[in-house]
Amino acid sequence: MIMNGLNLLQQYIKEQELTGVILMSPINLHYFAGFTGTTGFAIITQDKAFMITDFRYTEQATKQCEGYTVIQYESSVMDTLVDIFNEHHIHEGLFGIEGKQMPVDTYETLCDTLDERFNFTSINFAKLRAVKREDELELLRKAANIGDEAFAALLPQLKVGMTENEARIILESEMLKRGSEEPSFATIVASGNRSSMPHGVASDKVIEAGDFVTFDFGAVYKGYHSDMTRTIVMGLASELQKKLYSIVLEAQKRGVAAVRAGITGKELDAVCRDYIKEHGYTKEFNHGTGHGVGLEIHEEPVANTKSDTVFTENMIITVEPGIYITGTIGLRIEDSVIVKSDGYEVLTHSPKELIEIGI
Repeated sequence: MIMNGLNLLQQYIKEQELTGVILMSPINLHYFAGFTGTTGFAIITQDKAFMITDFRYTEQATKQCEGYTVIQYESSVMDTLVDIFNEHHIHEGLFGIEGKQMPVDTYETLCDTLDERFNFTSINFAKLRAVKREDELELLRKAANIGDEAFAALLPQLKVGMTENEARIILESEMLKRGSEEPSFATIVASGNRSSMPHGVASDKVIEAGDFVTFDFGAVYKGYHSDMTRTIVMGLASELQKKLYSIVLEAQKRGVAAVRAGITGKELDAVCRDYIKEHGYTKEFNHGTGHGVGLEIHEEPVANTKSDTVFTENMIITVEPGIYITGTIGLRIEDSVIVKSDGYEVLTHSPKELIEIGI
C-alpha cells in the first residue's frame, strides 16, 4: 500500500518534470508515506524520499514509512530541510507544495529559507488520490459495512420522544462497537422542521410523531471514511412525505444508475437535478449531487452543475439528491458508489424504501 503511494508520487514528479515535492498535511503524509503521526514533513524527489519528524514519532515513522529515510529533527525543521538538500546535492529546481493545506506562515518561512535556490508550485494532491487502489476499496467497503450494520441496529431503538442527540449517540455507539475509529464527520440527525436544513447536525430537539428524520453519517476504518444518508418517518407517512420521498428516491436511483467511467460530474448532477426539477422543485435542491470519499470525507471528484471532471474507474462518488422546503420539511437519500468501466458498485446497502418507524 505504502510503496504504491510513493511510486505514484515519484511517477508524477517525473511526468511533471519536478525536482520533488514537500508534504506536511496529515492526509497526504498518510497516503503517500503511510505516516499516521501528527507532526511531520516529507521530501520526495524522483528517486529519494525523506520523512522528517520529532522524537515522539521517529520509531513510528521507521515502522510505517517504507521506502523513506526517517530523519529526526532536534530544533528546526527548516534547518533539517537545508541539511538534506545540501547533503544530497539538491541545489536548485522546482518543488511542488500543498497550496491548499500549507499554512501561510509555513509557506513564508519556506520561501525565506529556500527561495533563492528553488521555485515552488501548488499541486492539488487530492486529484492524485481520487482513483482508489484495490486495498483502499476494501477499506472503504469495510467502513460502509460498519455504517450499514450500525443503522440497522439503530432502527429498532428509535422512539418518539427521544432527542436527536440521543439517536445520534446510539448510532455512533453502534458504529464504534463494530470497529469504527470515530464518526466520519459531525453526525446529522435532522427531524421535523429541522429536516429542511441539509446539514442539520444533531440537536436536543425532541423527535415527534410524524417527523421526517434524516440521518447523514459515516464510519472511519483504518483512516478511510464512509458516507450514507437515509430519511425515515416516525409513524405513518403523510401524503406530502410520500410524494417528496418518491421523487427524491427516483432521482437518486437514476443518479446511481448513471454512474460509469466517462461521465462528467455535471452530467451526473443533471440526471438527479433535472428529474427533481421536472416535478416542480428547483430552488429546493440547491447543493451538489455528490463528492468523493476516502481518507477525507470530501474528496475529488465532485458532481455539481460546474464540474467538468471526467470520472474514471475506481473513483468514488456519492449520489445524494434532496428536497428542502425551508422551515417546513426536507429529506435526502445518499449512497457511496465506486465508478466502474462499465457501470458502478454501490458501497452502502441500507434499505432505501421509505421506512415508517413503529408501524
